[in-house]
Amino acid sequence: MQTDVWAVTVGSDADFYVTTVTPADTTPLTLANTKPEYNGAGYQLSITPASDETGKSLTVVGTGVNGQTITETVAMGNATATYSTNYFASVTSITPSGATAGAITVGYGGNLALPRTRVKGVYYVASGSAGSIVITRNSNSRVLLNLATPASATVTQDLIVPGEGILTAAANDDYAYVAVTNVTSLTVICG
Repeated sequence: MQTDVWAVTVGSDADFYVTTVTPADTTPLTLANTKPEYNGAGYQLSITPASDETGKSLTVVGTGVNGQTITETVAMGNATATYSTNYFASVTSITPSGATAGAITVGYGGNLALPRTRVKGVYYVASGSAGSIVITRNSNSRVLLNLATPASATVTQDLIVPGEGILTAAANDDYAYVAVTNVTSLTVICG
């Protein structure tokens, strides 16, 4: 049985959900966007304060790549990005714990997470250093694909997975995450 095929390019965007804002209280922040990808794929949420916001946090409500509603409180740091533990396919609200001393932005980054799907292929552009592309199932930490990439800023490579492809999750409420090291660009083809 053939299903629709879709592609996702691994990326990040530091102010995707909330552009620069300085919260004055616990009023939910205005969201610029709600979905970083389509077809249920998602990322970890990133929070970047312009100043020391240690002791303050944001409560994020959304849908995980496993389709379940998630509420996570993410602590802010000292002018450095912090990431959520969960992977969000969509975000419905972000609420600060209180006023901040300076501006913050909220975006996404870290690893890409794929819902239950089949990986049909990958296309990457290598970097100047050797690297890797690793796809790991969340529920049992099983490595589904471990692809070494060469140290060459000019190499591109595509890999078509034969048969039905690599199943990312054994159950509908599971997912797999894609960790990329020293790779300039990666597109994952799913279906």
